[in-house]
Amino acid sequence: MALKIISLSDLLNSEAREEDIIELLSSFETIKIKHNPGAEDVESFIHTKAIQFEKMDLSRTYLVMSTYQTKPYLAGYFSISNRPLVIPKKQFQKLSKTLQKRLMGFGHKTQQDTYEIKGYLLGQLGKNYSPLAQKAGNLSGADLLTLSYEKILDAYRIVGGRILYLECEDHEKIKSFYTRNGFKELEHYETNNDLCMMVKQIQHLTA
Repeated sequence: MALKIISLSDLLNSEAREEDIIELLSSFETIKIKHNPGAEDVESFIHTKAIQFEKMDLSRTYLVMSTYQTKPYLAGYFSISNRPLVIPKKQFQKLSKTLQKRLMGFGHKTQQDTYEIKGYLLGQLGKNYSPLAQKAGNLSGADLLTLSYEKILDAYRIVGGRILYLECEDHEKIKSFYTRNGFKELEHYETNNDLCMMVKQIQHLTA
């Protein structure tokens, strides 16, 4: 069955009742992975923060809809922010010289002694694991990434940018998924939340 992308912003500005939108978002269930609190964050965001972030223009969330036996359901979602990657000097110095040199070609050093690269943050990426969604099985993680690339490339064509980046847990299964899909880990780099940083050049996105 075909997948349809719906902007949460458009949905909120439509005639749909917010109560019904909240009910739709609440139908999202994440997979439980041991030692992976990030999965709970993906569920918590869509349940409690997505609408607020949308109204505050902090990010844009897109719902991937499908149908199973004529019943519409939420297959997954992703959230994107137009936000540069800012690397503090202390963290930048931990990177290999080769990586430092490569990154210098994408960004610039700021007056605050940080390193900044224009790009987009893939803040959330979640496949629905509700019973209905699992029965349908219409969406893979790779499919979800490809759909997010389409929106990111739309933004890139309008305002530019150099990289797509995301934060994820130091969990081998999760990092392996992003690595298979062309992301590179910034080794020895830890975010303020002790997460790993994965990056991919915009020019390497395909849609």
